[in-house]
Amino acid sequence: MSYAQSGSIMNYFIPNLPLATTTTAPVLLEVDIGASSADHGEMICVKACTVNLLGFIMVGELAGGTSVAPTVLFKHRPTPLSATGEATITTLTIPDTTAVGKAIVDSDLAYEFAVGDSMEISHVIGTGTPTGKGFWFGEASDSPEVIGNNTDVSETA
Repeated sequence: MSYAQSGSIMNYFIPNLPLATTTTAPVLLEVDIGASSADHGEMICVKACTVNLLGFIMVGELAGGTSVAPTVLFKHRPTPLSATGEATITTLTIPDTTAVGKAIVDSDLAYEFAVGDSMEISHVIGTGTPTGKGFWFGEASDSPEVIGNNTDVSETA
């Protein structure tokens, strides 16, 4: 008998790191929310899951100096590297003076991902003199999907 598992989002996704990564920041690097708005890349779903929590933790410097707070966005893409059919999962607003070691989370998501879907991570800079560096993170749990009824997966004999 097996039991449903849950844990780090890294149990369900792998980074999409194309050969030519010089034009965009790789998805696992620290995010500088004080720098120009940017897309940070995608994570590809390799095991059907329900994303339950997404968050951002301040690590490199506190969020500060803004009159409009920066945001970190998480988007679902049915097809990797394509914004067609894209939907926002959550937008995290990072308040002014969020200190190093503090996290902002959305913990009631219950957002379903199928194998082959991707999650794109980006940020929008605040206004004023924004600062802040940190990392995104998440938690997920097994989805009841099985290979036999997942249209994006074929099992070999």
